[in-house]
Amino acid sequence: MTYAYRGEDGPIGGKPGRTPGEVKKAGGFKPWKSDSIDTSRANLRQLVTNGTLAGQAELWCLGKKRENGWFFSSGLDAATAYDTYQYFYRFDTTGLVLQPWSVLGQGDVAKMKLYLDSNDLDMATKIAVIWSPRPKELLVMSPVEVPSIELRTQEKPEKWLELEKYTGP
Repeated sequence: MTYAYRGEDGPIGGKPGRTPGEVKKAGGFKPWKSDSIDTSRANLRQLVTNGTLAGQAELWCLGKKRENGWFFSSGLDAATAYDTYQYFYRFDTTGLVLQPWSVLGQGDVAKMKLYLDSNDLDMATKIAVIWSPRPKELLVMSPVEVPSIELRTQEKPEKWLELEKYTGP
């Protein structure tokens, strides 16, 4: 996999939303429950050790509530990420590969697949999982910083722009 995709609308009709400028100001994308790679590693270990990873992934996929914010969602292709949003992003997933749960000292975790950019969690800088009922939805657990993100807008749907060079709202 080279990219994962994510669509978002800006604030429209009284609904909350984010503009690319706000994503940029926030430093990129991150789960609500993680602001660093160290926290993401600890979160993954906690959920696996407690046996709650699949349950939390299911709750997230079905409800996207802050209290289940161990992840943020992205699609493995544009259609899965709903490319009809006002702002459409893709971010670099180079190096992210399927890993056995034994890298965490665990047997298989039911309904879950683990993706890391290293075969050692302590060295990984990219952490994601897939809940098997949603095989094209990548649940990202690690922050994705602005330099790894590109943007496409409805005004220029054919052109990808580096988010760090974006000057709009």
